Amino acid sequence: MIALRSFALLGLVLCLDPPWPQAPPKILVFSKTAGFRHDSIPDGVGALRGLGAENNFAVDATEDAAAFTDANLAQYRAVVFLSTTGEVLDVGQQAAFERFIRRGGGYAGVHSASDTEYDWPWYGGLVGAYFRDHPAIQRAVVRVEEPAHPSTEALPTAWERTDEWYNFSSNPRGGAHVLATLDEATYMGGGMGADHPIAWCRRYDGGRAWYTGGGHTRESYGEPLFRRHLLGGIQFAAGLAGGVCAGAESVSAASFRGGTLARDSIASVFGAGFAEATEAASSLPLPTSLAGAEVRVRDGLGVERPAPLFYASPTQINYLVPAEAAAGAARITVAGAGGAVAAGAAQIGTLAPGLFAANADGRGIAAGYVLRVRVDRSENVEPIARLEAGRYLAQPIDLGPPTDEVFLVLFGTGLRGRPSLASVAARVGGVAAEVLYAGGQGQFAGLDQINLRLGRELAGRGEVEVTLTVEGQAANEVRVNVR
Repeated sequence: MIALRSFALLGLVLCLDPPWPQAPPKILVFSKTAGFRHDSIPDGVGALRGLGAENNFAVDATEDAAAFTDANLAQYRAVVFLSTTGEVLDVGQQAAFERFIRRGGGYAGVHSASDTEYDWPWYGGLVGAYFRDHPAIQRAVVRVEEPAHPSTEALPTAWERTDEWYNFSSNPRGGAHVLATLDEATYMGGGMGADHPIAWCRRYDGGRAWYTGGGHTRESYGEPLFRRHLLGGIQFAAGLAGGVCAGAESVSAASFRGGTLARDSIASVFGAGFAEATEAASSLPLPTSLAGAEVRVRDGLGVERPAPLFYASPTQINYLVPAEAAAGAARITVAGAGGAVAAGAAQIGTLAPGLFAANADGRGIAAGYVLRVRVDRSENVEPIARLEAGRYLAQPIDLGPPTDEVFLVLFGTGLRGRPSLASVAARVGGVAAEVLYAGGQGQFAGLDQINLRLGRELAGRGEVEVTLTVEGQAANEVRVNVR
């Protein structure tokens, strides 16, 4: 096993909210139709371009599914499916979009985005619910259920407007966080009853998803409140704005994926109004209270434990999942000075592998370093990331002469419960990499370390992806640059 070494970057990774790029981010608007075509699509594209110009993000628009490649999607923060219909992507394009979301990309679905890709179950989970039918265009009241979200914070509690109101084939509640519902008593033709969601959001497979059922009419895109609704949803999907997307939504602090949280791993919980200020733990043992906030984990056996905290802010807390927590369904409660603030559900398990990224966003340049061992057995530690204009960029790895052994040391969480080293597999640039160690880092609570031997066939490859699986469970992908 390669010796454990400290790495200053991890202080940022464990204790800060994710920073965002300095350059204006880019959004892709996709409006291909393979069924009914809405005449409001040009109005929607124009509205989104205007919102981008007014709010410092760039907008590209296309109806060409060939845009769905890994290389092209990598330049965007989010993809907006604007009134798409039918089967619009082939298998390869679907796979590229799945990888985009898993790397932390965002999705915003507008109106008939829910009338799209019925034969692609992954997309069904992303959009939250499929379209079923609709009555005639008419006026109705939308009831805002979650005002602490950028897509609803500017809306009146009872928002009356005209649109084509969808009934859905299933209720997204439970899988998604409902932001607004339709009051079926205020119009004719509602088919979902007292609980009729019309806008919602969720974290999904490593990314963020937001959907609104509005946007059928051309007039919608000229309405100031509907434009604010769209803007907030896109900003949320792109990670440009926070906002509650669950009462207290916990994800891996490395991968930003929800679902299962591993015992003795580092998790992040998102919400609103958590802490009185921003505070990071300054010593060991970790405290169970920071800035007036606490996190409590009640496991499937009903045992509640306080979680040690790394960092607390009004919208995010990074905490250690108690190692003693029983596997199964759990309840995560964030409590402030005045008592319970928010609560949410999670699954506790043994494994939930995630790799930290240098920019603390679950994607992009890996958090780690290179250890070089020369022929005389002398060692040198070299960075794989450099800080420029407030953001980490890849520092090229030089493999050096053939007599050098070059090891890539990465940081993660959620994999120390592996049954054996044989259950861990890694690839760098598609090439199998020998895994020498995968387990506890030894200096930071909950932090894991992975040591890989880099092969000389990677020389000159430039930026390549690093993939890791543990017991068949894939971690989020990160990148390194090999000169």
